Amino acid sequence: MLFATPALADADGYGHMSGYGYGMGMMFGPILWIIVLGLVVAGIIWFVRSSGVGDQRPGKSDAISELDLRFAKGEIDADDYAARKKLLTDK
Repeated sequence: MLFATPALADADGYGHMSGYGYGMGMMFGPILWIIVLGLVVAGIIWFVRSSGVGDQRPGKSDAISELDLRFAKGEIDADDYAARKKLLTDK
């Protein structure tokens, strides 16, 4: 009698979940949670990238890096380097 208690609880005979069964909610529920999880992960990635937490060169622009590289390769001389760097750093 102890094991038959859940079966006897449905005295009206509606069946599982009042006759609705598993339905559409049970099919698309996991898909909805995967979408929600994906949106949360995308939001965290966007926040980290926009806040600059992973930036390895803080305060150094790409133009100055390119200028430093050209000077190191010998493509421009010291006077040209100093003039261009002054133009880039003056605000």
